[in-house]
Amino acid sequence: MESQTKEFGGDAAGTAYWDQVWDKLPPVPTYPGPIFEQHPVFAKYLSKTNGDAIEIGCVPGNFMVYLHHEFGYRVDGLDYCGNMDYVRRNLQHNNIHDSNLFNADLFNFVSGKKYDLVFSGGFVEHFDNYELVVQKHADLAKNGGYVVIFFPNLTHIHKLLCGWFAPEVLRIHRFALMNKQTLRDTLEKAGLRVLHCDYQKTFRPTYQLPTALQFGSRAFQKLLRMTRLDNIGNRYGSPYLISVSVKT
Repeated sequence: MESQTKEFGGDAAGTAYWDQVWDKLPPVPTYPGPIFEQHPVFAKYLSKTNGDAIEIGCVPGNFMVYLHHEFGYRVDGLDYCGNMDYVRRNLQHNNIHDSNLFNADLFNFVSGKKYDLVFSGGFVEHFDNYELVVQKHADLAKNGGYVVIFFPNLTHIHKLLCGWFAPEVLRIHRFALMNKQTLRDTLEKAGLRVLHCDYQKTFRPTYQLPTALQFGSRAFQKLLRMTRLDNIGNRYGSPYLISVSVKT
């Protein structure tokens, strides 16, 4: 594991972890529409376009399908794990046939083009050198292109719960970027103008809890929805930190 983390820019998980995770994928799904809870944020900034997008850390490919069908991007994907065939089947199943898939390490990847959108979800928070990984995102964007980076918030109450009930998940995450001011400063240092940088939703675990606690968590989330208090972004219980930036 140590050699893997050094080879791949300091990924705290490494190829063995990701290959194990992505080896358990279900049959490729037919795209059902904008089911991702981050969609309201993305839709505010990403209008319909015929531009080129790349997803960094693209397995299983569901966000590539989403970006194509919702915003019209021609989508490429980059990932160093070994299950790119699943991504290819997912794209073909959803009538996407013009994508390039790069089975490569971001830190050694040399692209012959710049992109209108560089997108990653749940990627940058696995690296100690977060400034470098954000800079690599910015380097792939065109001038005027978008950079969208989001990831789970595992600080405060989530750090306690995840540490108790899913320590193997907590182990592969790094926490410096899970502060929105740190994320904003890092994006700006990479030459990006920040349009949005904030926590999303009031409370939801993004990791598995025991059945009884899972039931209680869902009941609490339902109460938040009923009282219209479910969309208060905060560092203590929000499931995600989302950023949308433009390369200046």
